[in-house]
Amino acid sequence: MVTTRNKIITYLENRGPATAIELSHALKLTPANIRHHLRVLEKEGVIVSIQRGKSTVRGRPAQLYTLTEQQKAHNFDRLCAAFLQKVRSLRQEEIDALLRAIAEGLIAKRDTHLPKNLTQRLISAAKTLNEMSYKASWEAHREAPTLKFSHCPYASLVDSFPELCKIDLFLLETLMQCPVEVLAIRQPSPTGEATCRFRLRQPNR
Repeated sequence: MVTTRNKIITYLENRGPATAIELSHALKLTPANIRHHLRVLEKEGVIVSIQRGKSTVRGRPAQLYTLTEQQKAHNFDRLCAAFLQKVRSLRQEEIDALLRAIAEGLIAKRDTHLPKNLTQRLISAAKTLNEMSYKASWEAHREAPTLKFSHCPYASLVDSFPELCKIDLFLLETLMQCPVEVLAIRQPSPTGEATCRFRLRQPNR
C-alpha cells in the first residue's frame, strides 16, 4: 500500500519543489488534505519550505516544498519498506518474535541496569527513549503509570506498516520489565502531534 505521504515524497523526488496546489492536482486530492500531510512531513523533517512565490489566490502567496538534504541523501525508507514487505510473509508469531528481538537490539548496548524503584525505572526508560527521539514522558495514575510518545521515529513508514508500532510496545516491556498495554496509537493532539499512549499492566508500587 502506497500512502499519500509516500506519494508526496516520490513526486518531490521526481519533479522537484512543488506547491500544495500542484500536489493536489497531481495526486487528485483536496488542497486541505495535501496541506495536512505536508505539515506532518515538515514536522518530521522530511520536507522543508524553501521559498514563497506568486499565488493564484489573492493575498495568499504560494509556498514551495522540497525534500530536505538529509532525505535526498539516503534511501532508508525504501530499503525498510522492501524489507518489511518480506517480513509480512512470516507467520504472526514469527513477526512478533522478530519485532521483539529488534526492540531488544535497539537498547542492547545501553545501560541495562534497571532501578528497583518504579519511579526511577520510568525516569530511566523515558531518558533512553528520548535519546532515540521518541519525545517520551510519563504520568502517575492511581492504578498504574502511563507513558506517552509525542514523536514517531519511523513516521514515514508506519502508515504502510502499522505493525511497526509493536516495536514501541516491546521497547517499553523490555525497559520496564513488565507487561504494557496500548491505550492509543497516533492519536491527534491539540498541538497537531500524533501521540501514542501506553499503561503498565501492574499496580503502582
